[in-house]
Amino acid sequence: MQERDPAKRIPKSIGTDANLVGTYTLSDAAVALFPGVIVILLTQAVLPSDLSVMGYSIQTLTIPLATVAIAVGAIFVYLTPAYLSSIDWLVTIIGYQRKSERIAHEEAKKYTTIERVYPDRGAIERTDGAFVGLVQVEPPTMALATDEEWEQKTDSFIDFLNTVIEFPIQIYSTTQAFPVDEYLARYESRLTDADVQANPALATLIENYVEWYRTDLADRRMTIRDHYVIVSVTPEEVQFTRESHAQKLARLPVVGLFIQVWFGPEREDEHNAMFEALDERLRRVQRGLRGIDGCNAHRVEATDATALIAEFWSGDDFAHDDLSRVLRTRPLVGGTR
Repeated sequence: MQERDPAKRIPKSIGTDANLVGTYTLSDAAVALFPGVIVILLTQAVLPSDLSVMGYSIQTLTIPLATVAIAVGAIFVYLTPAYLSSIDWLVTIIGYQRKSERIAHEEAKKYTTIERVYPDRGAIERTDGAFVGLVQVEPPTMALATDEEWEQKTDSFIDFLNTVIEFPIQIYSTTQAFPVDEYLARYESRLTDADVQANPALATLIENYVEWYRTDLADRRMTIRDHYVIVSVTPEEVQFTRESHAQKLARLPVVGLFIQVWFGPEREDEHNAMFEALDERLRRVQRGLRGIDGCNAHRVEATDATALIAEFWSGDDFAHDDLSRVLRTRPLVGGTR
């Protein structure tokens, strides 16, 4: 067995700079000083020497401006995430700002894995060929529930998972802003009613309530939490519904490919079988969740599911005048994003 040579050290990363102060490197110092260097070059070489700002010569302001610029650079270095160098973070920020916010669907598929939407069948097709559907869950109000009620609901949910769910699911929770304007519109509309206009005290009360409620929600950042169960069906799950022996052979490494091609159904028949399997799974999920006391569930339309996915990837509220018309006339999701 060969002995290791302790002189042969393996660096943690290639191009690691020596630390100057603490964990800060020479590259960090260069990034911090760079804004000051730019200010000095501008004031000494680019701007005219007789230029004045608020009565002060630009030459006089060079040092103060350079000091402020270096302070900004130092703050930038200080705020750099620990897993990046300051140069890498600067390059990342510049690349993000220059990157287009809308990309073609074919390129977006690498991230979203969405191939196509079927509004008529309430399904979304992934790039791996699987069909996906969503069930929105309206959970019971548990704000004032006792420990026994919490335990009862938990046992019911466990029973739902153990008895109803025989296929993979995903649980997705998200939030949306509380519709303040929509909620307060009914109060503001009262201000135009004859009985309110005839009663200044009542009108003032409504105005004060609307102002207080809007401010209170803004301070608390009130949101609405939505819960979804995501159900999927893959082509492999419906390819061999009767040919059990062929299904076993299809799992073989090389021969299985030929078995799938030979015994597999036509594409249209396969899609229809997947639609039916997805519908059945979604119905089972809905029935199982409705069996929990106080819980309600309903299937999400494909257009609403598409908007939900768009909000997930964009991070903003998705609004479109007629999304269903777009999905029905285009073979791919929205064309661009």
